[in-house]
Amino acid sequence: MELIQQSETIELVHENGNWLLGRQKGFSPVQLIAASAAACSTYVFEQLLDGQQIPYQLINVSFDYQESTAYPNPISQIDVRFLIDVPRASQEAAKQIFMQIPGNCPVIQSLHPRIRLNESVTFAE
Repeated sequence: MELIQQSETIELVHENGNWLLGRQKGFSPVQLIAASAAACSTYVFEQLLDGQQIPYQLINVSFDYQESTAYPNPISQIDVRFLIDVPRASQEAAKQIFMQIPGNCPVIQSLHPRIRLNESVTFAE
């Protein structure tokens, strides 16, 4: 991976298009940490559901984060919310699989222990 700075914004070089990194333009590095935790959780949840052959449709994954008020303002909390459609008969199994996400997500395992991760799953009716 490579970072370049052709203007006032840093770019993360990628074959499908560079990502702009910066507070005012593009994604901030802090946003990327929160997004990485949410994306990894999503990949892991889907992989675990597929492995158990549980039918599902992922409707939405939303996330936000909080930063500490004390300098240097590290991330203190990441909230990840899943909205997923799972047949009622499989929802209990899906809940059990959901609980396995942190143990199988390398991004979550890489976060500092002071970062509180709150993940929730809601089943579409």
